[in-house]
Amino acid sequence: MTGGNESCTAGLTSMSYLTCLTYILEEWTGVEDIGDYLSYAFYILWLFFPLVIVFVLPGVIIVLFYTSIIWLHIYKRKNEIKEAYSHDAWIGAREVLATAWDGHGRLWHGYELHGVENLPEGPGLIVFYHGATPLDYIYFSARLYITKKRRCSVVADHFVFRLPG
Repeated sequence: MTGGNESCTAGLTSMSYLTCLTYILEEWTGVEDIGDYLSYAFYILWLFFPLVIVFVLPGVIIVLFYTSIIWLHIYKRKNEIKEAYSHDAWIGAREVLATAWDGHGRLWHGYELHGVENLPEGPGLIVFYHGATPLDYIYFSARLYITKKRRCSVVADHFVFRLPG
């Protein structure tokens, strides 16, 4: 057993850091061949890593949706008095949520918006392809609000509103 001042390399043969760590863990826990257990645990982690990645993105999106909803409820409660005397009390909430969703789109998906400077100042029509997900619209509207301070409304078929969520 190694003492407090001894190291794994102090002996006659030097060993790697990982071998030293397993040696210390075997002595500390009293379990023999702990390296086999650790290699099995690393194999299971490697095996299920794609499933973890697949479920992390929807989890992050759901957490961001609920955080946005909670933020809007808190903002509404704190600004009920200001709403009576102000033109639009929701500007701050829109900016915070647009920044959060734009950051998520840029970091997680590398979302970029090209050609926003070509949009007319007055009303306009932006046509999406049919494969766009709700996240595509959220990222687009957040980026549009940040760059142009304009909001975007959606025109969709009545079938879209029958989908859950």
